[in-house]
Amino acid sequence: MHKLGDYTKEQLIMGLEDKADEFGVTVHQMMFNEKEDILHCICSASDIESVEKHHMKFNTKCDKIFPIDEIKTDKITKDEKLKVIGELSSRFAHDIRNPLTVIQSSVDILKSKYPDISKKENVKFDMIKSAIDRIEHQIDDVLGFVASRKLNFNLNNITEILDSSLTGMAIPKKISVNKSQNNVPLYCDFESIRVLFVNIILNAIQAMNNFGKIDIKITRDADNVLISFENSGPSIPEKIIPKIFDPLFTTKQTGTGLGLVSCKQIVDAHGGKIEVTNNPTTFTVILPQKHIS
Repeated sequence: MHKLGDYTKEQLIMGLEDKADEFGVTVHQMMFNEKEDILHCICSASDIESVEKHHMKFNTKCDKIFPIDEIKTDKITKDEKLKVIGELSSRFAHDIRNPLTVIQSSVDILKSKYPDISKKENVKFDMIKSAIDRIEHQIDDVLGFVASRKLNFNLNNITEILDSSLTGMAIPKKISVNKSQNNVPLYCDFESIRVLFVNIILNAIQAMNNFGKIDIKITRDADNVLISFENSGPSIPEKIIPKIFDPLFTTKQTGTGLGLVSCKQIVDAHGGKIEVTNNPTTFTVILPQKHIS
């Protein structure tokens, strides 16, 4: 762990390499604590001296280095992460959702008791509701990733699922959403695909910092239905695109690192695939039209 130094978080992420540098050091993951200006790195190297030389080229010095003798494979590391998530998920949901319910109920009672409150005060209630929604979404990320249920495949209309997704969301006023009205049928699990769309749209909103536009297009070819979500936010660094569907990987201080993982799980369960491209940033969901048994 060390200070961020003269580099921003974004610059350091751009510096992530899949292979070792000239000192034989490979940086596998970075975890940021911007409030305290601290960066935690997970690296592999032949010795501590190599790690120190690696950091010297970024004009910084490690405050602490914790050597780990056992080298774990990516699969072992991911399995351990999933095990921890599974053990904590039930308690997490219970401990967090109960007080959230109390807060939301109290807000509803206050709003009904004082219907003539000023516009300024009403904005404060809306801010509380928005904060509750964000926490609920993070809980859903965790539980949606851990929980497994049997999918219920039926003939659905993609536009109807998309409309249902948008209806249940609080879209910021400075974000415009434009969507296709194509009447495209698809055998799928309605609720899973709705969650998929919600996660992708929320990810776009966060990436745009609540300002911009989202264009949703629905097309089809001989075998697949394609739903693309294009947003006007900044491009995703090319080097981290292969990592964004990894469990717990996130560049957001408030993210769980599970929203996009859940998206990939849902798409995989439908026999499809999800792709990410830049210029502009676009998430494309490709789902087969055949019924998955």
